Amino acid sequence: MKKLALVSITGISVIAIAGFVAFRTTAAKEPAGKTAQVSPKAAKTLQQKIDAIKAAEDDPKHKDGTVVELSESELESYLLYSLKEEIPAQVDSADVQLAQDVVALDTQITFTNNATGNPVVDALLGGTHNLFVKGKFIAHERRGKFDLQEVRVDGIPVPNVLIQTLIKKYVNPKYPEVDLNEPFDMPYGIEELKVEPAKATVVY
Repeated sequence: MKKLALVSITGISVIAIAGFVAFRTTAAKEPAGKTAQVSPKAAKTLQQKIDAIKAAEDDPKHKDGTVVELSESELESYLLYSLKEEIPAQVDSADVQLAQDVVALDTQITFTNNATGNPVVDALLGGTHNLFVKGKFIAHERRGKFDLQEVRVDGIPVPNVLIQTLIKKYVNPKYPEVDLNEPFDMPYGIEELKVEPAKATVVY
């Protein structure tokens, strides 16, 4: 169970990083959904959106209420191709699933023998694992809230109370602002984010 829980922490970090970065978006308005292929090009498109919203935050000419959509394929691509240096494991596959107010990630990850730099943790984590993380995400009036609903590692459920404990021990030392129980300020002037079937709509 300890090994499963440690793997799940990495998964939560994966989805948190991917979600946090991806929700800082803007620029080209493209049709949402999985019509586009998962590819480096799709990851680059999302990066361009991220860069544009960063610029818009400090642009006095920017008008509030601008809307842009994110597709599942863009999020998957960004996770696979653009976040390699941020994730202490190799992401072999990623299936981002967006529903009404719900974000889920079904992924396969492989840990090397020195993924975290901690010999004890690396010995526990080693190998390839299937990870599923699901939670409710709502953001409005420039505040967001993520409620973790489900974590499974290799098909085995991991209790939320254990996740909370491990986040405090392994995640908070590096990311002290991570707290699954508390709302947070949306980055870069994002006013609202609506998670809907197959897409996320950002208002900034």
